Amino acid sequence: MGVAPGEIKKHVGAVHVKGSLSLLERKVSNVLLLNAYEDLPNPEVFEHEIRLRTLADVAGFDSNDHALLRASLESLAGTTITWNILDAEGGEEWGVSTFLAQAVTRGGVCRYAYAPDLRKKLYNPEIYARINLSVQERFGSGYALALYENCVRFRKVGSTGWISVEQWRDLLGVEPGQYDSFKYLNRDVLKPAITEVNRFSDIRVSMERKREGRRVAALKFRIEESDQLQLDLGGGAKRAAQEAGSAGEFPGNLPDPRAMAPEPGDLLDPLQRRLVTFGLTEAQALDVATEYDAGRVEGNLAYVESEIERGRAISNVAAFTIGAIRTDYRGGGEAPIQREVAARKSAKERKAREADGARQRAEDASRTRKLRAEQETRTQSDARAARLDAAWSVLSDTERSGIETEVVERLRNELPYLYRTYETSGEDSVAVRTTLKAFRYEALDAHSPRD
Repeated sequence: MGVAPGEIKKHVGAVHVKGSLSLLERKVSNVLLLNAYEDLPNPEVFEHEIRLRTLADVAGFDSNDHALLRASLESLAGTTITWNILDAEGGEEWGVSTFLAQAVTRGGVCRYAYAPDLRKKLYNPEIYARINLSVQERFGSGYALALYENCVRFRKVGSTGWISVEQWRDLLGVEPGQYDSFKYLNRDVLKPAITEVNRFSDIRVSMERKREGRRVAALKFRIEESDQLQLDLGGGAKRAAQEAGSAGEFPGNLPDPRAMAPEPGDLLDPLQRRLVTFGLTEAQALDVATEYDAGRVEGNLAYVESEIERGRAISNVAAFTIGAIRTDYRGGGEAPIQREVAARKSAKERKAREADGARQRAEDASRTRKLRAEQETRTQSDARAARLDAAWSVLSDTERSGIETEVVERLRNELPYLYRTYETSGEDSVAVRTTLKAFRYEALDAHSPRD
């Protein structure tokens, strides 16, 4: 069930439904995909079959009303699914199709097909790992199932990163015009869905908000493994799937969601993977890269690298890098907000402008202080680096070896996350190389006389 070399890497919203699906329609779509999964890469298989009775049982649909199943199939055949794929070189492919190219029922059997290009995108272990029959049968809301499927893929990362509210509406299947106000979206969609996911699934999620002025512009979900729910892995839907598999009507080997969850590196794009080399965890890299635009992130990574190259000792590269991006060290910060041209007449509006001006002046003063402090730090750092480099140059090989042993042991004790990287790839990582250098300077500082 692996992905062929050079094939797709997925990112947020890479393959997702465009439009609202009911809970039954989402469950049916998952069962159809599980049933077809093993044959998706086979170019000689164009069509798949499943008994309507099996489809109903595995979807957890306790009814003989096949009309409802046919209605679900009709909806899936009219539902748009889009993909936005990054390949290994960062090239982008966008595409659109209907979820089902066709569906035909006759004699209690459903024959169905996917569009050729969509088949290739759906044959991805990450998509397969999202489908947990023991979990999906517990949900009573399509929004909850959609939230679960869009969070569970990040279970090994621990965060979805920041995604715009508009894209979350799309991913959850909220129709245009519904819940336009975040207040009602939160009350009627997000909160109930979060409650269901935390109560009925094998993960726990918590939501964070990012505002632009008064508007909630983006959301991020933190994900943890659930420690309060022991799932019945032999639940009704899964037992039905296993029974059908034993009869040769359905795949027998269903996914273990924890084992098949994507590794953190597989969910990160090239810029996010680069952030990891600066000592950030995968979750931090995803959060930062989705919170700020790529130009700001890349510019500040270049700034950090330039500081390292000119000899600045940084004992915590990850924290320094995050601070650089958040404060925008690269060039003094973002462009100032343009004030309104026309003067407002009311006293309330004049007070608001005065408050804005005071706040802007305070921010400018704070930025100036930071830049001055940064310059002073650079001067002191340059002098210290020159002094300690001179001290290092006169040490014997035995003395240098002793210091090397000391700093590596310190790395192992204080920063085990970076020590594991050091054991794997030596000083190839920017974070490891710079941390060890800072530790060497501190060791020299402790034993060298000052001027």
